[in-house]
Amino acid sequence: MKMKKKAASILFAILTSSIYVQTQAQKVNVVSVSQERDTHNFYTMMKEAFPLAFKDPAAPRFIFFDDNKNFLFGIGGYVQMNAAYDFNGLPDYNSFITSQITPNGEQSGTSYGMTLEQSTLFFKLLGNTKAGKLVSYIEMQFEGPDNTPKLQQAFVQFKGLTIGKAWSTFGDMTSVPATIDQEGPGSAIEIRQPMIRYTYLFTKRFKASLALEYATPSYTTGNHTKSIRQKVPDIPFNIRYTLKNNGHLQAGAILRNISYKNTATDKDKICTGWGITGSGTIPLNKNNSLMFQGVYGQGIARYIQDISALGYDLIPENNTEGKLIAPTMWGAFGAIQHNWNPRLSSSLIYSHTRMQTRKTLAATDYKYAQYAAANLLWKFTEYGTTGIEYEYGRRNNFDKQYGNANRINVMIQYRF
Repeated sequence: MKMKKKAASILFAILTSSIYVQTQAQKVNVVSVSQERDTHNFYTMMKEAFPLAFKDPAAPRFIFFDDNKNFLFGIGGYVQMNAAYDFNGLPDYNSFITSQITPNGEQSGTSYGMTLEQSTLFFKLLGNTKAGKLVSYIEMQFEGPDNTPKLQQAFVQFKGLTIGKAWSTFGDMTSVPATIDQEGPGSAIEIRQPMIRYTYLFTKRFKASLALEYATPSYTTGNHTKSIRQKVPDIPFNIRYTLKNNGHLQAGAILRNISYKNTATDKDKICTGWGITGSGTIPLNKNNSLMFQGVYGQGIARYIQDISALGYDLIPENNTEGKLIAPTMWGAFGAIQHNWNPRLSSSLIYSHTRMQTRKTLAATDYKYAQYAAANLLWKFTEYGTTGIEYEYGRRNNFDKQYGNANRINVMIQYRF
């Protein structure tokens, strides 16, 4: 026992000495940075390391760097509390999901809730290596069971390559308007997936991206069919043009080969899905911007917010042959974002999402939904934001039954 304690003491001394020697060899500095006092240009460098959506955290508050400033390591995030008053009893206070609205007469009534699950912690590394610039990023929110951390993004970017989990290449998060609600427009493409992506910059304003992404489809199995593991990754592609006034236009496409098993013949089958999308942000004048996105395709329900969990990637063509098909679906949203002044902004949003193909789906299944929202966000300090938002949703089923929902959201967020 004494020998074990002695060995442990020696090992601890060796590790301590090693750390001391390394810190002496390379001094590490730490600084608190901000957009308003960006004396080292660190805030700008971190912010521009990759495009950020509204729902992504800003540049880190605290940055560690070496004497040569070749490597910057940042720690940041925010604490966010949401309070929601629901007039029709939707189950999730973080996300206003219109597909979860029940028909009139079946709704659970008014309720209120508070949640801190959107609070975020992230780590970001920016390095200037001999081979080029490297960016590494890890982000988590506290949405797991009992508010345990849940991985949202984790990737490395180097020489046009992105490897890890990030926003899907098929979408365009920079065209999604600011909302307190985490779901946002029901027709938006907001999904993070494991991927290998390559982005090529043709000019300063024109670039394209191609990726292989891992996606788990959600489909409805009828008689003589069942779900199996996928054999082929999804292949999304986009082209993006940056406008002179800092707006942008983007077009995208995706090819999916979704695997399932025909249990009547005991054979694996592949059904092909595809989709196209167009999006952008167009500054109308100094204080107003138009943000939009439209998507159309077959078998792409996983990528559309409102119907991603309804089993609509594939549906049975009939009840006897054991065949699944990729149904047609589409969605679109538009938003006006207005800046009242540098610290006060508003968004006005409308979205429509529709399942075009029914086949064997039940009459009580989702056919289409509408979403509308208006908000006011106030940045009361450089690090603090609060706001209020009103949301309206309506879900219609194939049998023409429908339900409405209304919610008021209040949020306070402090970044660090």
